[in-house]
Amino acid sequence: MPKTKLALKRLTASDLTLFEWQFRNRPAGNQKAINLNRNVFIDILYPALPEVAEDHDGRLPLDVTIYGPGGKTGLNLQRKIIKFGTYKNWRLNGEFIYNPQSDPQRFNQLRPDDLALFEFSGGVVPAAAKIFLISTHHTEDVSLHQALDELLGEDKMMSLTQDQLKQLVNSATISQEHPLRLLAIDEILEDAAQGGITSLERLWAGVARQKLSHEALQRARRNAENVGQIGEEFVNAHLNRIRQAGDIEEYEWTSVDNAVAPYDFKVKEKGTDILLDVKATAGDFTRNIHISMNELRQMANGAERYDLWRVYMISGTEAKLRIANEMRAFARTVLDALKQLPQGVNPDGFSVDPDTLPFGKEMLIMGPEEDD
Repeated sequence: MPKTKLALKRLTASDLTLFEWQFRNRPAGNQKAINLNRNVFIDILYPALPEVAEDHDGRLPLDVTIYGPGGKTGLNLQRKIIKFGTYKNWRLNGEFIYNPQSDPQRFNQLRPDDLALFEFSGGVVPAAAKIFLISTHHTEDVSLHQALDELLGEDKMMSLTQDQLKQLVNSATISQEHPLRLLAIDEILEDAAQGGITSLERLWAGVARQKLSHEALQRARRNAENVGQIGEEFVNAHLNRIRQAGDIEEYEWTSVDNAVAPYDFKVKEKGTDILLDVKATAGDFTRNIHISMNELRQMANGAERYDLWRVYMISGTEAKLRIANEMRAFARTVLDALKQLPQGVNPDGFSVDPDTLPFGKEMLIMGPEEDD
């Protein structure tokens, strides 16, 4: 699963001195850095960072890409995260950030109380960061600034979730091309990585103008595969527990031995074999489910009952689960509709809104127990 963390910060006059034009024209001390408030950056996001930084003399390299204000696209720089002596806060530092030659007034309009949204990526320490500058003095940012400012309230800096960000971005009046939508497209990317045509069209219409790379889409595919594997591990752990409790007689994890099987598990319950397929997402229940033609035909024509297990909101050691029992009628309806296709046209798979399927109640399941 992607290791990204989000933080929102209200910029001070001292923070703005990192930008060369601001330092020269609106003096506010000699800081030349953006403070990364310890109560958020360390206490919440990267608690192991102080120990790691000791081995690097308190200086850690950071690949930085700056977006904004407004619709300004990415400016890539190499900077450092620094902790000086007894200073309470960590700082984004390195050297001045200059206005690019192609946009010589880009950072001039920034003012104190403008906002910076950070997406840090890496493992126990951040290796890269996207910084989205959101200014009240840029017409494309006004609505978004208002929504984020209300969320931040009296705080100087806060962490936030992808879901919070997605809701704010979707509710704000910003264009489809606004770079901040890059941080709210995890759902779209997940769907597109699995072939979802609607999401691919949305990427082309919107964020493709921010030059979404082949590598980014490949990374989304790998993330989707990783989440799928984690979902199966959660289901395997759950089936093992209910087998021990006597709720099922036995089960096999079919896909772990046969990657092309049209289902993931075979369960024996009350003497009856049931096939089940795991559809996992790190996000919420409503994200599209992808069903292959191979799976659909097994649902429709197989001798055994075929169930879908929707695993979602995977977080640490737990996840949520809803089950759609007996998918035969759904599968036959879809296959009947396909009979109208011209000869020689064979769809490979389908994107399905989970609300159209007969899912039962939500339950909480626990992941595999870690070895001592």
